Amino acid sequence: MKNFNDHRNELTCNDLDSLYLLLSKGLRAENKDLMHRRLFNHLNMIPYYGILDRLIKENDQGWSYCAGQSYPDELRTVRKIILELK
Repeated sequence: MKNFNDHRNELTCNDLDSLYLLLSKGLRAENKDLMHRRLFNHLNMIPYYGILDRLIKENDQGWSYCAGQSYPDELRTVRKIILELK
């Protein structure tokens, strides 16, 4: 099993596509474009937060998010971290 923080430097284009599909679902067009740019062009600028360890990939399946308590709230936080890049 892979998590985002530990394996971000090893991500393939397929991994990035899968993460993009997971994280951009339900976003407006401008935020989808920004999410794509962050993942594909600024991956190393995304900070190492513990919540990003919950973005996981098991074997050859796509990426998913393993929520601790509230899936929508936690996914919103992950999106905010990536989109705002503070």
